[in-house]
Amino acid sequence: MPQGTNRIADRESEFIVGREREMELFRALLERRRGAGEGVGPLTILHLYGTGGVGKSTLLRQFLREAEEKGETALLLDSRDFVHTEQGLFEALLRQLQGVTPAGSDPQAAALQPARMGWLAALERLPADRRLILAFDTFEEMQDIEALLRDRLLPWLPEGALVLLAGRLALGSGWMRSPAWRERVRQLPVEHLSRPDCMRYLEQCGVREEEQKERVWRQTHGHPLSLSLAAAAHALSGGWEEAAPLDWFAEVAALWLREVPDGELRKLVEAASVLRVFDQELLSSSLEAELPAEVFDRLTGLSFVRKSERGWQLHDLMRETTEARLRERAPKLHRQIKDRIAAYYADEIIAASGRKNMDWEVGELFRHAGVEVLRALTAERSRSRYYWETVTESSLGDALAYLEGRRSSMTAIRGWETDPQTGQSFRIDYSAEAVRYNSAGLDLEEVFRLEPSSIQLLRDAEGGTQALSVNIPIHKGTLAWLTRDPFCGPYLRSLSPGELRALEAPPERPAGWFLRCSDYADLMNPAVRTEGVYLIYSYIGRGGILICSPYPTEITRKAYIGFGFSEVPQAEHRNYDGVTPAPTYVLDARGAKLRSFFEGLLGKPDAAKTSAETASSAEADGSGREVAGPSPLWEKLTEREREVAGLVLGGCSNPEIGARLYISEVTVKKHLKSVYAKLGITKRIQLAGLLLGE
Repeated sequence: MPQGTNRIADRESEFIVGREREMELFRALLERRRGAGEGVGPLTILHLYGTGGVGKSTLLRQFLREAEEKGETALLLDSRDFVHTEQGLFEALLRQLQGVTPAGSDPQAAALQPARMGWLAALERLPADRRLILAFDTFEEMQDIEALLRDRLLPWLPEGALVLLAGRLALGSGWMRSPAWRERVRQLPVEHLSRPDCMRYLEQCGVREEEQKERVWRQTHGHPLSLSLAAAAHALSGGWEEAAPLDWFAEVAALWLREVPDGELRKLVEAASVLRVFDQELLSSSLEAELPAEVFDRLTGLSFVRKSERGWQLHDLMRETTEARLRERAPKLHRQIKDRIAAYYADEIIAASGRKNMDWEVGELFRHAGVEVLRALTAERSRSRYYWETVTESSLGDALAYLEGRRSSMTAIRGWETDPQTGQSFRIDYSAEAVRYNSAGLDLEEVFRLEPSSIQLLRDAEGGTQALSVNIPIHKGTLAWLTRDPFCGPYLRSLSPGELRALEAPPERPAGWFLRCSDYADLMNPAVRTEGVYLIYSYIGRGGILICSPYPTEITRKAYIGFGFSEVPQAEHRNYDGVTPAPTYVLDARGAKLRSFFEGLLGKPDAAKTSAETASSAEADGSGREVAGPSPLWEKLTEREREVAGLVLGGCSNPEIGARLYISEVTVKKHLKSVYAKLGITKRIQLAGLLLGE
């Protein structure tokens, strides 16, 4: 580490006050060393928990700094650094481990194996005299992978590994009900600072007037992030304005924003608060304005902004407070920013379709999208009440128990729902027979052996199971089984040999999914239904083919047609009861079809034809002449550049191009700049002359 960086880190450490107990505990754990013939003991898990802004992340990073100074291998993952799947977790861990272990002998072979195998191989290459310190921040957002950590990661860590967790909540029953895990876990609450510690911190920050320090203490109650913002506001204004006590952190944050002399910086903080993770390009797109590097650097230099693997992020409490104020103060602007963010991610997903995993981007898109499809089936989405958890070895029993309980107590489901925009009511009506057939013939243990990632449970905040969803990925390892399946097989057997070969994808990039079953303990709960709707959207957004063949009911038909599925007549079967014809629905979101899906989903107009099509079509150019055929110069451009250039030829402005192609105006300008450079021109009129043969 460069000497200057060490000095900054040392100086930052001086501002950590009131955490002697936590530091002593960590140092004691860190000092457990291998002696002569003696190991360091089993895996140890230290969990820091406490309210947002109390200093957990700061402590975590200080722990890792000290571990690195002692020569240990220290890795840190934030919840937002990776896709919450087995592949996503181990890919992120492997990236963190780069540069720590020697390279493998065959990089190409390593790239083809599952990430978990690569991670285990990398652990084998760790120097024997270095302990592994593995840290996870924002752990309250990792409920969906806790079982994965317990079953697939932690038991395989080397002897003496130390795992650090930091989150807002104490660990739940999944960790505490097992004696084997319970004896390895140490939970440590992180509290507000005491009055003496608060005074010492403010003194170090240059706040020396006793009256000012007393006001800050009275207002913040020793909350560390509030103290930091109060000290910053004091430095900017030379004083401290006491706020109303009802919402002290919000008032402190608002005071900080008011005191910042740079209005542009305040605007950036507000825009960044809408994003979980941001970089310069994404922030520019959200504002539809070029963001100078020096301005972005001022933003990332703020005390509550930290670097993560995917970019930068505001401290959660600052982000939540600032976004809530923006939403209340300027709801239209807030919605516009979210729409631009969704459009940015949609464009990124389309551009990368088929070339790399975009599950993280898909998740972010649906986090921001103002989706209005199937309105009566959904509610305003709860932020943290429910989460989908992929079943692992330890939670397969929960899935089996849920399904057994549902099969023994299935009753008819009847109720009414109303479209909030049109006021039209419609009936949800599933007979007991339809509910029973929904999971008929489903063998969860067989599906788990085939492809463990297929089974997901919807959990509530207490860990209870509210729904089961079985969605089997279509790849070369599952295709033969799916072809024999009585519900997926009729469609697959209707395909030509060439169409079937296109489904023989590698397991890490499935060609699509067979939506086998979705069962809800309370289908009339709109919040639970909403999670199911978004789960299906997330599969569609990955850009594959989706196949489903539910037991036939009118509400099921309307729902799948509403999603954009089409019925396939030649794949009809009677395999539920031997009598009732059951339809098969298919939604193909591969390649260019994914763009059409996103346009319909987000309410964007149909995209124009590609540039090459536009240039070759016989359209008037505004002077009554026919447009000439495509120029060879088109070949110099990428597909997206051709689309942008084609819309320029059609007379579209940059904002219109952005709306049609579902990208920001900043991105349009970026593509046009590339087009001009490749063609050696500087103006739109020159573009028309070159590409239209004038």
